[in-house]
Amino acid sequence: MGKADVAVRQWLSDKGRFADLFNGVVFQGEEVVLAGALEEQKEEASLIVTDQNKNERTVQKYRDIVMRWNGKLNLAVLAIEAQDKIHYAMPVRNMVYDSLDYAEQVRIVQKGHKGRYATSEEFLSGFGKEDKIYPVITLVFYYDMKEWDAAIDLYDMMGIKAEVEKYPLLKQYISNYHINLIDAERIEKPEMFRTDLHEVLGMLRYRGDKSGLQTYVNDNESYFSNLDQDSYYAIGSFLKSKRLLKKIEADNQGRKEIRLNMCKALEELYEDGIEQGKRDTAINLKRMGLTLDQIAQAVEENVSVVRVWLEGSKLKK
Repeated sequence: MGKADVAVRQWLSDKGRFADLFNGVVFQGEEVVLAGALEEQKEEASLIVTDQNKNERTVQKYRDIVMRWNGKLNLAVLAIEAQDKIHYAMPVRNMVYDSLDYAEQVRIVQKGHKGRYATSEEFLSGFGKEDKIYPVITLVFYYDMKEWDAAIDLYDMMGIKAEVEKYPLLKQYISNYHINLIDAERIEKPEMFRTDLHEVLGMLRYRGDKSGLQTYVNDNESYFSNLDQDSYYAIGSFLKSKRLLKKIEADNQGRKEIRLNMCKALEELYEDGIEQGKRDTAINLKRMGLTLDQIAQAVEENVSVVRVWLEGSKLKK
């Protein structure tokens, strides 16, 4: 797992953001999930499977973020899978995760019975007639710039949607599983979020437009000029900017708490980018045989600066 992945997952693990994401997506902005009602759960999901020959095999998967919610549904398991790349088997992958969560709940119920059941059927099931498990809701938080073009349910993966439409009874016999996809760059109403998900997800639509991004960040200066470290790292990951991620390491200097100015950082990056563009142009013009004066005029720069650029390059005289 790279730094970028870790940064996004750590940012989304904040209980306030986690709750806000579910409220905005699942409950259309209504504040239903409260941060105080969330409890972090272990990210590992495992199940011991026993075959007919009593051979045991452990199935083990690792989720990105899992919280237990004690709220409107009495109790539920909420999870986020953060994806920086398209996964063409995501419905099956998520279905396995959710199934393992349900199997773990059954195991805990069975353990609570301590072998005592009211009927032989309950004993055989290892689960009582009145026993209940809790719903599992998983959101797939996809944040790459490319639009998601993978399947969003099992029917898509099977390629049978036309057949199901023609023979609706198939729905009774072929179970479907649908992923809850959040295409972060294409969220239509980022204003429905109450935390900084509002500003950050609103920013993502400008990732391919440098001037638009700079304008958006400046228009939201009160937020972007005073970022905590987790948010700065996450934004650097969303923008796929290694230079932003390196800059925080240089600025941090071992401090645990740090506030950073994204507005200033973007300005510096753009200025650096403009200078680098001029430098590359100067080197190419030199290869074409132009004189220093001609190059300086072409890139609108001082001759002495151009000379430094060329001397600092690997260009042979």
